[in-house]
Amino acid sequence: MTTVPRAATVASIAIVGAAIAAGLFVTGSPSEQRLLRLDEQRVTDLRQLSYAANNRWDRQQQLPSSAADLVDGQYLSRLPVDPVSGQPYEYRATGSQEFEVCATFDRPSRPALAGDFWFHESGRRCFAFDVNEPSGR
Repeated sequence: MTTVPRAATVASIAIVGAAIAAGLFVTGSPSEQRLLRLDEQRVTDLRQLSYAANNRWDRQQQLPSSAADLVDGQYLSRLPVDPVSGQPYEYRATGSQEFEVCATFDRPSRPALAGDFWFHESGRRCFAFDVNEPSGR
């Protein structure tokens, strides 16, 4: 009689263990999820910088020469920084109406984002903008 409850307990433990393993396989480990969230924050920060640069162009018909010039107290109250290194992101005017923003990513974008303007591989990636084109806005 004691073998039936023991077998049910072992089977239950095996099912729970398999469910946990499947969940980690599908979503990734907690540390992998943390890296993906940090990369999502980087994209959000770069998007904010690009909006600030485009806003500056819309108001003054001029791109700022440095990222610090994007902080105007209205649209951007502080310069976003990388969530791990604490360093400011790269911003560079590449022409009179073009600029780029750059960051270093821990992981590639999720495959579902392929084709998205902000899609990236791991490592350093720059996103180029022309104030006359709506991409990435």
